[in-house]
Amino acid sequence: PALFWALAALPAAAADASAQAQADLVDRVVAIVGDTAILQSEIQEALFRLQAQQGTRLPNDRQQMRDLARQVLHQQINEALVVIHARRDGLTVSDAEVNDEVEDRIATIKRQFPSEMAFQQALVAAGFTPAEFRLQMIEQTRAELLTQRYLGQRVSELKPVPISEQEVRERFELMQSALGPKPASVSFRQLVLIPRPSPDAELEAEAKAEQALSRARSGEDFGRLAHEYSEDPGSRDNDGELGWMRRGQLLPEFEDELFEMRPGEISDIVKTSVGYHVIKLQRVRGAERFASHILIRAEITAEDEALVERQAREAASALRAGADPDSISFLHHDKEEREVLSNRPQDQLPPLYRQNLQGTNVGDVVGPLELPIPGLEISKWVVLTVLDISPGGEWELSDLRDRIRVELQQDKMLEQVIVMLRETTYVEAREDAVDQLADTLLGRLSTVLQ
Repeated sequence: PALFWALAALPAAAADASAQAQADLVDRVVAIVGDTAILQSEIQEALFRLQAQQGTRLPNDRQQMRDLARQVLHQQINEALVVIHARRDGLTVSDAEVNDEVEDRIATIKRQFPSEMAFQQALVAAGFTPAEFRLQMIEQTRAELLTQRYLGQRVSELKPVPISEQEVRERFELMQSALGPKPASVSFRQLVLIPRPSPDAELEAEAKAEQALSRARSGEDFGRLAHEYSEDPGSRDNDGELGWMRRGQLLPEFEDELFEMRPGEISDIVKTSVGYHVIKLQRVRGAERFASHILIRAEITAEDEALVERQAREAASALRAGADPDSISFLHHDKEEREVLSNRPQDQLPPLYRQNLQGTNVGDVVGPLELPIPGLEISKWVVLTVLDISPGGEWELSDLRDRIRVELQQDKMLEQVIVMLRETTYVEAREDAVDQLADTLLGRLSTVLQ
């Protein structure tokens, strides 16, 4: 839906008018990249996103609007090229990375509304439930992080691109008007320890999953087996059904198996960070899969939880005594959790982090902090080391020089990579369709967007 990103740019009262204008548009393919189609509605999403992220109005001049729409089209083509090749190379990003980024983005959008109710009203007016909104955020964020990871690998294969100080200064001057005030921020390293089951518990859970699999393949009713075996409270009482799912909504290992299956097929045992799964693919509908599963979790005992708490306290003491943080991280840090978080606005931190980081100094070690894990009756433990504290105020070039230099270098590297990818991938752009979209937006949404 093209109003997805308009939530951040339009007041709730205007959303109905925008939605009506969108209803008048007939979606069509505006580009083909390999086996991927880019739709007219996706270009409109990107235009609204551009307005939301940069805080600027869309052009009210016809040619400028067309130029901007074409620019967005080619950006979308480039992004699709990179994602296609990243997935072909088997690259993935963890759910923890995606969720951290999504939380930040949703918080940023919410701040543009006077209240939580106003935000919810805008969601309803644009035709979204909160869950649908978050799922689309997850899909887009995963693609963007995947793009960054792929480009990082490809950049390492290219010769360094020189960036002049003049180029950095010019980019900063272009950015200044849209930056707004600099928020107070903090950078910190987090050591995250999560209770893990013992090897014996893992073997017991795997054996139980093998038993459920054997009975399912022998013809027993899968729904009844889910009631008997599954430890997923969200699906167990519904015959193990997960409903219709798309890529990007599932754990990577689960998703990789599911999207290779045929309707009616039962998977081998699939191990994820949650536990052991037996999956049955029920139906296929385009890019969606309707699946059921049985989840067996290895038991985490009170002794396992106590061990992690003790390790967290010992690690915090060692860090305060000057121990090497890399060595401590190697021994204890959960690899699915982000380790270093840089320049995080203090008002966007989780409440427990914000409360405990308030009043700290660079070098301070905070914690361990106990954080309940949603959906599980266990907690993880976190030890924070303060790396940098930046007060709010006006942005200066020194604040952003390194970031801008990296962005400029990535832009130039991207240009080189895109040229190489285009040589091996079919690309067709239909700029006339994008021109029609620009004209429609300019004519029908001008009263809303201006």
